[in-house]
Amino acid sequence: MIKKQINNIFKKISSQLKKYQFKTFLLGIKDKIDEKEKKEIKIFLGKKIEKKLKKTADFKNPDILIEINFEKNEINFNIKPLYIFGYYQKILPGIPQTRWHKKRYQTSVQEEIGEIVLKESRGEDHSFHGCGREDIDVITIGKGRPFVIEIKNPKKRQINLKKIEEKINHNSKYVKVANLNFCEKNKIRQIKLASPKKTYETEIQLEKPVLKSVLEKICKKFSNLTIIQKTPTRVLKRRANLKRKKKIYYIELISYHPKNPILKIESESGTYIKELINGDEDRTKPSFSYFLNQKCFVKKLKVIKIDFNNKN
Repeated sequence: MIKKQINNIFKKISSQLKKYQFKTFLLGIKDKIDEKEKKEIKIFLGKKIEKKLKKTADFKNPDILIEINFEKNEINFNIKPLYIFGYYQKILPGIPQTRWHKKRYQTSVQEEIGEIVLKESRGEDHSFHGCGREDIDVITIGKGRPFVIEIKNPKKRQINLKKIEEKINHNSKYVKVANLNFCEKNKIRQIKLASPKKTYETEIQLEKPVLKSVLEKICKKFSNLTIIQKTPTRVLKRRANLKRKKKIYYIELISYHPKNPILKIESESGTYIKELINGDEDRTKPSFSYFLNQKCFVKKLKVIKIDFNNKN
């Protein structure tokens, strides 16, 4: 392949790369040409990009993959997404964790975080990956819930996460974030596979008044108790009808009221707390309702601690 054609391709690459902020790259050639010639072209072009643009070739995890098709005179850029890890609090109920394609809710945790990061990074779109999720009517406080926000096709990679954190916390009435830091894609897998203990605070509504001593006795029954939960009826339309064993570590009465007591609950990840209280027509066994022998339900629910290990 003539040197002039390669130099012309380099000019196009360097011109188009001006709109992207990056440190590392990798070259790929799509033409059906001899492998030896491909290698020679990639070495020549790679050295030119390193020298002229002050970038580094990375064969494992580049910021940008440059794909060249000499026959069609085309250059395509495959931009590595930007991954940012952090913790969020949802301080008000009423919004979902991720955006809905049908705009049923005015916003979501994803949008409250993602839109600001998207603007700062000049990306095209965002995806949200949480370590579990809370219901729309549930809040998350304490240290918060671990998450990764993924920005697709970012033009800026060197963004000030501290300023972004401050901007989200100042602008959003629903969401606060903390400890934002850059991460790699494998962090998504880590938080998705995590099974942290979770601690909740819930105010429950009882059908009939109950003595404090009776409530305390019921709470003790849940000490290191394994329960069986079928997929709740409220989510059966979108989730498989499965049967799960879940460990309840403890339930503690932290504020007594004969009909509206407040409980603290620590349980295994994935426990349906509303059904732990109301029994869901015996789809959760045993339940608080079962031991009380009366109807009861969750009035308010807070996630107050997610015991996520962030060593990796």
